Amino acid sequence: MPAETKREAALSAEGDKRTTAPVVGAITIAPQVVFSLALYAALSTYGIVGIASRYTGADCTHADPHRGIEIMLREHPEEGTKHVTVALHVIVEYGVRIRAVTSSLQQQVKYAIERSTGYKVDAVHVHVAALRVSAPN
Repeated sequence: MPAETKREAALSAEGDKRTTAPVVGAITIAPQVVFSLALYAALSTYGIVGIASRYTGADCTHADPHRGIEIMLREHPEEGTKHVTVALHVIVEYGVRIRAVTSSLQQQVKYAIERSTGYKVDAVHVHVAALRVSAPN
């Protein structure tokens, strides 16, 4: 038997010896992770310039973005899956089509959360709290 064939036979026999046991345990994703995914998706969406406080409408993007994003997680009892509802209070750039920007924002947030966590996003509610005129370049 050639050396290469012996090595391949040894590797395949070794591979047969290793059996993978089923993984036992739970995977938990903190709500803060879902919040971060929604925040980064929102801020990377064209036309969104900030997160607004849901109480005052003031810009809280850097100070405390928790005031402008609500994440509601719930377990679906029949399916055994997690479902998410997101409410975003945003500041939009003056001069853009608000409908197009908010629609894009909904899709970006839904995609980011579903792709990264596997949770089902039921709804992304967008509240436009203010418009901002950016300084000309």
